[in-house]
Amino acid sequence: MKPTLQAINISKTFPGVKALTDVTVDFYSGEVHALLGENGAGKSTLIKILSGVYTPSEGQVLLDGREVKFTSPYDAISKKIAVIHQELSIAPDLTVAENIFLGSEPKKGKFLDRALMNEVSQGILDGMGVGKSIKATDVARNLTAAQQQMAEIAKVINREARVVIMDEPTSSLSEFEIASLFTQIRKLRDDQVTIIYISHRMAEIFEVCDRATVLMDGRLVRTQMVKDSSEAELVASMVGREIGDYYNRQQHTRGEEKVRVEGLTRKKEFKDISFSAYAGEILGIYGLIGAGRTETMETIFGARAQDSGKVFVHGKQVNFKSPKDAIAQGIGMVTEDRRLTGLMLGKSVKDNIVLPSIPFHKKKFGFANKLWEGQAAEEMKEKLTIKTPSIETIIGNLSGGNQQKAILGKWLIADSDILILDEPTRGIDVNAKSEFYTLMNDFVAKGGCIIMISSEMTEIIGISDRILVMHEGNLKGELTGADINEQSIIKLANA
Repeated sequence: MKPTLQAINISKTFPGVKALTDVTVDFYSGEVHALLGENGAGKSTLIKILSGVYTPSEGQVLLDGREVKFTSPYDAISKKIAVIHQELSIAPDLTVAENIFLGSEPKKGKFLDRALMNEVSQGILDGMGVGKSIKATDVARNLTAAQQQMAEIAKVINREARVVIMDEPTSSLSEFEIASLFTQIRKLRDDQVTIIYISHRMAEIFEVCDRATVLMDGRLVRTQMVKDSSEAELVASMVGREIGDYYNRQQHTRGEEKVRVEGLTRKKEFKDISFSAYAGEILGIYGLIGAGRTETMETIFGARAQDSGKVFVHGKQVNFKSPKDAIAQGIGMVTEDRRLTGLMLGKSVKDNIVLPSIPFHKKKFGFANKLWEGQAAEEMKEKLTIKTPSIETIIGNLSGGNQQKAILGKWLIADSDILILDEPTRGIDVNAKSEFYTLMNDFVAKGGCIIMISSEMTEIIGISDRILVMHEGNLKGELTGADINEQSIIKLANA
């Protein structure tokens, strides 16, 4: 069989940086091909070349054995190459049908043929098996993240794409929704579509991918069949060394109660939530999208108002009016979307790290303590091994893993002894994840308390001492010891 798409001796140079060096990869029809590597390995650069965003400095892109030279993404789209980005490109105020036909709308005279758009779109959705939950006339912003992902796939099907590039497609989906996505991926594969799949979640690679290509520092390391590989082997190829115990498991010793929640309720989001979290433990929170996990944690943190119930911190009842109140009581929160709510992307590493602590370290008359800010940020940069040329570097220019370390650093600087982590490793590579788990373990070993939300089943099982499972705003159960397994979690999550 001849490859559908080929990257031949591709190199790409930016001012002062060589992002790719002599990379050759073949992509076949009817195959899901994983593209793996740490952040900065060159994955994004390669897919941008294959999809017309960049032109290669050297090398060729072949489609059906013939060289193609894309000067824009439109050129690639016209050749039936489509990209589903990690940050979905769906237009929120348009209907599903309008999104599916965006850029190729049929017309009836001078007007859009909406009846045809709706009919064709609904036919595609029905064929995908999601037509009962997603209607062509639904406004996109009213869909869940998983449903929006399905609408993006419907757009690809409508365009009759021959090559589909998926960049972290499961980053905002639950395990149940991931299973639905994989069903669609397998249907595309059966229809002989070429799929290039990027993910930092190793379990997904072994579940849905046929072959894997590993890049490191912009160079090709290996391409091989997934069935002939092991997770340890692929991870070692990505990071250039054996990682050992991926989750860096440690024996934690439970200490005093740090947080107690009694009957916490917020109408239409969650009700009657009760649990305790302790020093020296990692308490995992699992549930499908819509379970109310994030809403519960944001209410504890003071970002949402509770309707009823009680919250106790360090043994005393609190009623936080804002996150500032929670921070003053030693609680820090790493939010689900670090780029939207966790960081000031246009500010420096230093500015981001010291932000929550500035009110507590001002000089006389309210002046900022610049000396303290610099020293504190530098100390945290070294302690957490944040890879950055300087604490004055704009944080938006760092990799996802280093951004996440900086977010953790700002709460450590604030002397937090309780950390709420909402999807803390989303979108960061395997090496950065392992480093982050080490930091989590070190924190609780020193008496800290972590409450962690995660939609990644292997992660929540691998790192948690206890797991609470939520479903549709209700707490369905607690798992400990040998009961922490995939079957028990899924049973409670669907109860």
